[in-house]
Amino acid sequence: MVRASAWTALTMLVVAVGLATPAAAEPPQAIRLGVLEGMFRDVPAPLVQAAATPFRELLKRQTGLNGQLDIQPDHEELAARLQEKKVHVGVFHGFEWAWVKDRHPDLIPLAVSVPARRFQAALVVNADSKAQVPANLKGAVTLPLGSKAHCYLFAERLAETLPAGTIVPTHTPKHGPDDVLDLVIDGKEQAAVIDVATLDAFRSDRPGRGAQLRVLAQSDPFPLSTVVYRKDTLTPEMVARIKSGLLNTKNEPTGRAFLFMWKLRGFEEVPAGHDAELRAVAAKYPAPRAATGMTMHP
Repeated sequence: MVRASAWTALTMLVVAVGLATPAAAEPPQAIRLGVLEGMFRDVPAPLVQAAATPFRELLKRQTGLNGQLDIQPDHEELAARLQEKKVHVGVFHGFEWAWVKDRHPDLIPLAVSVPARRFQAALVVNADSKAQVPANLKGAVTLPLGSKAHCYLFAERLAETLPAGTIVPTHTPKHGPDDVLDLVIDGKEQAAVIDVATLDAFRSDRPGRGAQLRVLAQSDPFPLSTVVYRKDTLTPEMVARIKSGLLNTKNEPTGRAFLFMWKLRGFEEVPAGHDAELRAVAAKYPAPRAATGMTMHP
């Protein structure tokens, strides 16, 4: 199974449901979808393209248009390209949307993705570790292959609250989550930052080994990922088509297969409490001064 974030899935699905062009505009040769470089972390390009192929074919059958991914280095650049109408639709992790939304009131959310479980991150140590709080650690804290963006954000911001060098978030391109947890259990790594759903699955599948792990710190659930467009780029009819396609993905065979592949339950309209969640996450995890941290470039 391809490891990728829910945002990559969301991008492909926007392609799948099909878009039309404004009546006064010249019909495009391809629909440009803005996505973030960090959404493809640790995923080989051929696998990303293979996963996208069925949806490009579906788009072609439905609208006669091809989809084209416009990969951007960070959330600021993606927001700028949406503002400049250089992409039709953009997809943001929830916390990144929180960082840009107030400065770009012309950007409007269309829908949110619904993962199998809300995204949370945990700092875990060996159950016998003497550390009682993160400040007791010293040195590398490992983020495994395929770690999601919220895990990097949690690790980075946690490190920023502590004296320099107390914990050093370190990405490993060699070991997946289960392997890294085994290394922590065996005393070969002092600590790791893991997605909570992944940690719970490890404990369920291997209860004996899982009992040898202890959570030292854990994030609150992060906001849902969001599909965004600029208000004067899409007509009301286009908005309705995209939203309907997203919300009904779970009712269509190809869509259900896609949701299963990307570990999503489906898509929903933006919930009433979404803005409050965005304000809370922006306060607790403020935007980086420059997009050069592990969150964007591990």
